[in-house]
Amino acid sequence: MLTRLLLACAVGASVLLSAACNSGDRSEPQPTPATSPTSAAVEPSAAAEGDAVAAYRGMWDAFVEAGKVSDPDAPVLRRYASHQALRLIVTALHTNRQQKEVILGELVIDPKVTALTPAGDPTKATILDCVNDEKWLEHKASGGLVNDEPGGRHRTTATVDRTAEGWRVSSFILEEAGTC
Repeated sequence: MLTRLLLACAVGASVLLSAACNSGDRSEPQPTPATSPTSAAVEPSAAAEGDAVAAYRGMWDAFVEAGKVSDPDAPVLRRYASHQALRLIVTALHTNRQQKEVILGELVIDPKVTALTPAGDPTKATILDCVNDEKWLEHKASGGLVNDEPGGRHRTTATVDRTAEGWRVSSFILEEAGTC
């Protein structure tokens, strides 16, 4: 169901993530802070990973909310998505609005960051997910399902970029149902 909608929108588009502290008493060695060279390199990556996943989850949450009323102008969409990802979602919602359809139910995601670049201070993350829309289906705005096509589980790869405004999903590829 979701794939049909987003794939229809994507036709022709390129689719595509120190020193020791001293209290003045020098008789006992003080513990070193947790910013050793190893942890200093991990800290920006861990923060980037968390922020990228939060943006990805935020995008889907915003899509679910906007889908309930087919609102392509929902400002929260732009907080989490940009470029191709935003175009796909906005186009899908606009199409649903024109066809007097809404998307209702529960969408299940379980994103995992598979790459962060550059390593020292990541500005891009790649996320792999299996988007489950089995219970997130298109309905007529007047009530009832649009059709009897079940949703499914879709392998999804997303790119999330750090921008001046924060982390945003810039693109994603949602494959056919049954791909994960």
